[in-house]
Amino acid sequence: MAVLYYDLSEQFLASGLKFKYYGISRTVMEVGYELALSDADVRFVIFSPAHERFFEVTPRIGADSPTGILDPGLPPEATPIRMRYSFPKPNKIRDLLYPIALWGARMINLWRWRSVPADMVREVDLHDQRLVSLGRPKIMADYLTVLGRAGVRIKLNPLLHDMIPIYEYAHSSASKFSNNFTHDNHIVIRESERLLSNSLFTKDEIERFSASGHLPPVPDVVAVPLCHELRPTDEPVVQVGPAEPYVLCVGILTGRKNLECVMEALLHLHETGRPVPPLVLAGAQRKRTDSYLEQGRFDPIRDRINIVTNPNQAELRRLYEGAMALAIPSRMEGWGLPLGEALWLGTPGLASTEAAALKEVGGDLAQYFDPDDPAALADLIDAMQSDGAGYDALKTRIAAGKGKLRTWKDVADDILAATEMV
Repeated sequence: MAVLYYDLSEQFLASGLKFKYYGISRTVMEVGYELALSDADVRFVIFSPAHERFFEVTPRIGADSPTGILDPGLPPEATPIRMRYSFPKPNKIRDLLYPIALWGARMINLWRWRSVPADMVREVDLHDQRLVSLGRPKIMADYLTVLGRAGVRIKLNPLLHDMIPIYEYAHSSASKFSNNFTHDNHIVIRESERLLSNSLFTKDEIERFSASGHLPPVPDVVAVPLCHELRPTDEPVVQVGPAEPYVLCVGILTGRKNLECVMEALLHLHETGRPVPPLVLAGAQRKRTDSYLEQGRFDPIRDRINIVTNPNQAELRRLYEGAMALAIPSRMEGWGLPLGEALWLGTPGLASTEAAALKEVGGDLAQYFDPDDPAALADLIDAMQSDGAGYDALKTRIAAGKGKLRTWKDVADDILAATEMV
């Protein structure tokens, strides 16, 4: 039977950090768990920047894992410092000094590696082996660069989550990140056997940017849509939402994530004399969000704003279950896990019409609004508050449609099929 190697480097680099439950790291964890339970010959690996090589690890799963799902099984003390191995453009001073910094980081990483018992890992040669990675392109670009210099060629099958930073070239504050992002994706695409994408929308974007020359020619691109499932865990629940029904936003920021639309919608409700439900903002605390919310114009609704910082998965589940609705007003998403998770738990979702991927997630179970029209979102919220029978009918329809929603097992099975493992 063919062997498939699954990359846990994303989790390894995030070990012990508060963001391990979110976004890409969450996807790596959930799919890894399902692959560990599958009948396929899947082996788990991490790239060690200390050694510039891959090691096979035995992940902890379920109750044995601190996450309640899956982790690489390595002590958090071994978490390495990450340093880039390549840059989009030359820089004389950086290129002169950077090798010294890289050497220093490797020495620190080797010292940290001493916390790893010898029987926990074994070095593995991935030359000509098939590797699936769901991590960030910059992590893949690092190990592809250093292994390429050593003549190691991997049959890489990466899942790309979005092409959003390519749109941000026009913004000077984001240009450095956009350049690095594009550079990393060039490396990943050139070295890939095939590409996986987290939605049909992302697949179309990859192929469009390749055709326009922003990305290199691409191999086959297979869409593997992410899922709706939110797995229950046994973590302690300390942070909870208000007792009365509330509007929930998860991971929302100003800008592309469009917190502005939600705040303007609540302000519109207040100004038109309609009830303003509590708003729960769940996710990482950001200075730019705090600064935005401090505006005096929001004083009339300030007592309706609730912040839940970095909820664990059990707390997040409780927040979904207690919400009147989830609002996701993003102008662009690669997939949109919060919308899927809300629907999975029977909570209505209010989603932007501008982010095409959200239509893939929500289908005919979500309700949609123009993200540039806060009054439209306000009307949807008000209808849920004022029309009890209509709200109950919506909840019933969502519950009846749960059977067509995707699970993490569906994602893992599709990856195995796409990579010719089944």
